[in-house]
Amino acid sequence: MKGVSPLIAAVLLIVIVVSITALVSGWLTTFFSGTRETVNNRTDAQVGCTGASIYVETVYVGIANGTSGNVRAIVKNDGVIDDSITAAQYVNTTGHNFSTTVAMPIISFSRGSIKTLLFENVSIQNCTAFSQVVVSTNCISARYKKSPEGC
Repeated sequence: MKGVSPLIAAVLLIVIVVSITALVSGWLTTFFSGTRETVNNRTDAQVGCTGASIYVETVYVGIANGTSGNVRAIVKNDGVIDDSITAAQYVNTTGHNFSTTVAMPIISFSRGSIKTLLFENVSIQNCTAFSQVVVSTNCISARYKKSPEGC
């Protein structure tokens, strides 16, 4: 009976094992370095945001014609880092939300600064229709759920 000699079979087996090991090693290296980068980026972002804090000081409501009006939110950066306002929403009690008419993002929201966000022509029949204002930055968000001023 003829077959493959034991020496050639051993060499082929070693070549196959070394090839598979090289492929798996390359894949594992790429996988772990990508995971490490993701963890590093998230950690850096969290550490950079540890001093972030914003506060919605007050909200003013002006009802124009009984069905709509304007809402102004006064927001203060009371944290220890400069930040950017990325989004702001007014939500009424029926669940409708309205974006601010101020261009977003507001990049110059430095420590201690105060910004006024305006929501124009929003659905607000009376002061009981007000639910909340939510303001978000790169790091955190703040809510104002108290009764608004001007009612």
